[in-house]
Amino acid sequence: MSTTLSVTDNERIKDGGNNPPAFEAHRINIEDLRTEAGAWLDGKAVTSAEEAEGLNILLDMARKAAGAAEKQKLAETKPLRDQVTAINAEWKKLIDTADRIVAGCKKALTPWNVKEAERKAAEAARIEAERQAEIEALRAAREQSDGSLADAEQIDQLEASVKQASKAAKAAEKAASTGLGLRTAYRAEITDFAAAARFFWQPHHHRFEDLVFQIANEQARIVKADMPGVKVIAEQKAF
Repeated sequence: MSTTLSVTDNERIKDGGNNPPAFEAHRINIEDLRTEAGAWLDGKAVTSAEEAEGLNILLDMARKAAGAAEKQKLAETKPLRDQVTAINAEWKKLIDTADRIVAGCKKALTPWNVKEAERKAAEAARIEAERQAEIEALRAAREQSDGSLADAEQIDQLEASVKQASKAAKAAEKAASTGLGLRTAYRAEITDFAAAARFFWQPHHHRFEDLVFQIANEQARIVKADMPGVKVIAEQKAF
């Protein structure tokens, strides 16, 4: 680890210093700091007050460099961000108007669509019942047939009726399940939170653990003391 720090008061970062573009000035400054950091951050622990002082100087310079670069970035991007904000606001009003019309139409249509769906379902059930009756009639005719020409003709007619009824039932079923302007949505209503938690624990325990860990960390910063099932660890970090 180096024991000296080349603090050169880089003039290039100042307004008018060699007149480079702002980005280039900040890039050069930070690259200089990176070169300096390469000599200091060599993986070895700090062993002296001199080294600690040097690193603190480097830390302060890097913080200031990051802050200055961030400030310049915000200054340069502000016009663009303001423009994007204005564009988004203008389009949002337009899209929101269309969305409100869509929502209003859906709300107005839903009761009618529900009634139509019920009507089509009932019609499909009626036609299916007729088909089943035709099938039963055909079965009975076959069982009772004595092989006569009259019975054979009757069976042919019944088979044709069953085929026609099957086509009608298929069409009614399709009409009852498509083009209704409806979709089925599901939502949960928890009646017993403890029972639900036990049920979902095994297949989704990692999500529970992530949530509990997040809450525990939040509370650790507030309580600063152990809690049931939680050991709070105090760590010292450079700032």
